[in-house]
Amino acid sequence: MKRIFLVLMVFGIGLLSCYAQNTPVKVIFDSDMALDSEDMNALCLLHAFADKGEAEIIATVASGYETNRASAATIDAINTFYGRPDIPVGATKINYIFQRHPIPVAPSPWTPAIRDNYPHDTPNDDKCRSAKSIYREILSKQPDHSVVIVTTGWLVNLQDLLESIPDRFSELNGKELVSLKVKELSSMGGAFPGGDGREGWEYNFAYAGVGRATKYVMDNWPDNVPITISGFEIGEKIISGEIFIEELPESPLRTGLEHAWDALSKGRPSWDETSVIYGVRGLSFEGEEYWKKQSEGHVYVNDTTGCTKWLPSPDKNQSYLVQSLNPDSLASLMENLVIESVKNALKNKNEE
Repeated sequence: MKRIFLVLMVFGIGLLSCYAQNTPVKVIFDSDMALDSEDMNALCLLHAFADKGEAEIIATVASGYETNRASAATIDAINTFYGRPDIPVGATKINYIFQRHPIPVAPSPWTPAIRDNYPHDTPNDDKCRSAKSIYREILSKQPDHSVVIVTTGWLVNLQDLLESIPDRFSELNGKELVSLKVKELSSMGGAFPGGDGREGWEYNFAYAGVGRATKYVMDNWPDNVPITISGFEIGEKIISGEIFIEELPESPLRTGLEHAWDALSKGRPSWDETSVIYGVRGLSFEGEEYWKKQSEGHVYVNDTTGCTKWLPSPDKNQSYLVQSLNPDSLASLMENLVIESVKNALKNKNEE
């Protein structure tokens, strides 16, 4: 009987292990979907993981502002192209940005082309739901410690969330809600090990006045929720998209890239995509190690300049990625996943 019991117990553990490995990662994607085209690549890559059953995209929000006000509509158009039109979409409220962060704005060269040429039902950024409202509603409905937030832009929405008060969605304040519902934050930003000068400056964490939001989030994030950061130095070496000019079919991604400088013909550094990969697959996948981590210490943010610097103490629940896999291999991985996902989306549309 003991032998039978042991066999059944091992079998049960094996089933639980398989279930855990096959359970999609619940992801909220937070992106400054406006200026650099890799935000668009990152969202398409996330849909590729969703197609494979590795991720479940539970919400998408825009963390920025551009004068065309097309960021949220672009996100929704990409979601709709991939057959997921019902993913909630929100955007940073304009008053919030300018009251607290005097950020210069500019027109996006590519989001209007996607907004105006592909189906979606999300209005312009100043008329759609606030990112804070989306965060609070969606997080309140999730199992405890189940959500990975992937942020590839400014941290203004996360500051707004952390400072939020109880409402109709949850009796918890923002910090309590994050502490209860979020499993990890995977963020693209900063530069490491960094410093107080140019070596520590990076757009997502330091542009204009957003450094104050970066510092607030890093200093006030719940201690029980890990933060893993992919710094500028990681994505800078991963040049992806060069094969898209011949291999990528007509799609929102191709249309966007055609309007985004030389991104279609020359490729772009893959900063934002790295945080998507880590958020879904972690440090390694199927025996292949993508990155290592530096976890002893914490990130210091200069609230005046937004520059980041890694300090060895005190030790907090924060890490930054360190390159392991060859950058060209990671670029090929991203390209192949995205091309396959676009072709599958077009195939599904043709079969409808």
